[in-house]
Amino acid sequence: MASSSSLGSSIPAPEAVQVLVSSLADESPMVREASMASLKELSPLNPLLVLDCCSAVSRGGRRRFGNMAGVFQVMAFGVRALDKKDIDASYTGKLAKIATAEIISSKELNVDWQRAAASLLVAIGLHLPDLMMEELFLHLSGPSSSLPAMIQILADFASADALQFTPRLKGVLSRVLPILGNVRDVHRPIFANAFKCWCQAVWQYNIDFPSNSLIDGAVMSFLNSAFELLLRVWAASRDLKVRVSSVEALGQMVGLISRTQLKTALPRLIPTILEFFKLGHQHGL
Repeated sequence: MASSSSLGSSIPAPEAVQVLVSSLADESPMVREASMASLKELSPLNPLLVLDCCSAVSRGGRRRFGNMAGVFQVMAFGVRALDKKDIDASYTGKLAKIATAEIISSKELNVDWQRAAASLLVAIGLHLPDLMMEELFLHLSGPSSSLPAMIQILADFASADALQFTPRLKGVLSRVLPILGNVRDVHRPIFANAFKCWCQAVWQYNIDFPSNSLIDGAVMSFLNSAFELLLRVWAASRDLKVRVSSVEALGQMVGLISRTQLKTALPRLIPTILEFFKLGHQHGL
C-alpha cells in the first residue's frame, strides 16, 4: 500500500487504486482504515479514476462487497472533488442510481452504509441538484420503505446547500404533502426534522438574497397545510420524539406561513410550545 508521502507526489496506476478499493472490505479494521485514508488523499488527484474503481466493486451491492459504506464514502469524496469540466450528467446519474438502488433494496433505516449512500447523493446534488432530486422523486410516490431515507437525504441536501435547495422547495413540497398524512408515527420525526431543515434553508436563502423571496402563493399554501397537520396531530402525539421534532419544525415554520394561518393557530401554538419547554426541562432536552 502506498504511503501518504508517496501519494502526494504521484498518482498510482489504476491497478493500485483497484487494490485500495478492494481493501475497503478487508477483514482487518486497520487495513480498511488505511485504505480509506489513502483513497481520500487520492480522490482530489484523480476523482474519475477513484469513482470508476468504486463503481466496479459496487456491482452486486452489499451482498457481494463487505463494506459498501466505505465505498459510498469514497465515492462521495470523489464526486465532491470533481471539476465542473469533468461533470457528466449521464455518468453522475449512474452513480446516483447505484446509491438509490441500495437504499430501496432494504427496509433498514439510518445504518452506516445508508448514511454513506446519502452522502454520495448529497455530493451529486451539489453539482447537479435537479438530477439528484429527480432520482429521489422517483421513490417518493406510493408506499415505499425507502421514503424516510429519501426525505432524510432531501433534509441533508437543504442543510448542505440552502442556495440550491430553496429554489426547488416547491417541487419537494408538492410531492411530500400528498403522502404526509399517511406517515407512520415511527417515521414522523424524520419528516418533521426535514421540514425544519427545509425552512432553515429558506431563512438562509432570504438572508443572502433578501430582495428575492421564493415563497409564492403555492409554497405558502403547502407550508400552511403542513403546519396545520404538525400542530393539530403530530405535536399532540404520545411519542415524545414525534412531539419534540414537530415543535422544533413548527418553530422554523412560524415566520413562513401566512399571517392569517398564524393568527388562527396562536391559541393552540402557544400552549404547545409551553408544553414543549416543560417536557424539555423534565427530560433534559
